[in-house]
Amino acid sequence: MKHDDLLKTVHFDRPDAVPVIFHINLSCWDHYPRRDLADLMAAHPSLFPQGPPPYAEPGTAVPYPEWCIKGRPWKDPWGCIWETPVSGYIGAVTRHPLENLEDMEAYEPPDPEHTTHWYPVAWKRGQSPSGGSIGFFDTLRSGEIGHGHTFLKLTDILGCQQALCGLHDEDPRVLRVLSMLEQFNLGLVRRFIEYGDVQWLGYAEDLGMQIGPMISPQMFRDWILPVYRTIMEPAQRHGAVIHMHSDGDIRMLAEDLMKLPVQVLNIQDQVNGIDWAAEHLKGRIAVDLDIDRQHITPAASPDQVRQYIISVMERLHDPSGGLILTFGLYPGTPMENIKVLMDIMEEISLGRTSWSS
Repeated sequence: MKHDDLLKTVHFDRPDAVPVIFHINLSCWDHYPRRDLADLMAAHPSLFPQGPPPYAEPGTAVPYPEWCIKGRPWKDPWGCIWETPVSGYIGAVTRHPLENLEDMEAYEPPDPEHTTHWYPVAWKRGQSPSGGSIGFFDTLRSGEIGHGHTFLKLTDILGCQQALCGLHDEDPRVLRVLSMLEQFNLGLVRRFIEYGDVQWLGYAEDLGMQIGPMISPQMFRDWILPVYRTIMEPAQRHGAVIHMHSDGDIRMLAEDLMKLPVQVLNIQDQVNGIDWAAEHLKGRIAVDLDIDRQHITPAASPDQVRQYIISVMERLHDPSGGLILTFGLYPGTPMENIKVLMDIMEEISLGRTSWSS
């Protein structure tokens, strides 16, 4: 991906090509024949300019982060215990540090000087640490503050029911945890700016379910949106591109999100709808579209997969910009569909402009 194309896309300044991200989850290297996957990467240099990773070699250990190793519970910096059934997949919190709010007085938040939401950090001027792929691009000085930084982390710490009921009841103990998260995230943002001088900052937070958001629009406006505004404001003043990711159906929250200084909105295609995105987002905000990996790409024929990508381009592409395509590969997608996806996404990344079927 070219630096200029990415920025021109965000600013609707007529990029030469649509930026494309093809992310391969680490679990794939223990699921597919490694040489076959590595050969596909090597055959698509525009998508994978650095080629296959060292662990593509058969018999080489895959470097799974400690928070996504099967059978090994992991405690995050907030005291949440995570477990996953598949190495490479971030799992779920199975123990919440504040299941009993009576423990609130003894609870201490982590220090952003020493850790992110996921991993320890030693901040160094001129460097921007990264531990994830969402909202992070090698072509710019960029970073991401950690997936699930506010609303989801509140549910991780307290449990979903206690977090939502606490916000509804305005429980001061729950609001105190929310304030801790705001201050921690603000500390991370300021450090990414001070030390990394970031040009791009990612804010990843899943808000949607298969139908509708996980939190009511009014409760979102009352409690979560103000935190977002606070933690995005320094990045806005710094002039960094603000990238917001959310999985799930966020249609009921979209107008509120676009009142924030978000310049790129990363959403899932099928659960929100291509037609909805074209009607409500196209031309108003840069859309980083997450290509379906639940239904079409794992289950459809190669020709149907290709035709689907063409239909996305026909509906959402605009020569002025405003479209990024992202595909995350996970086990379950047939190899023939992977090849078709790489073929057409490489075409897109190289600037193909005609999208008639």
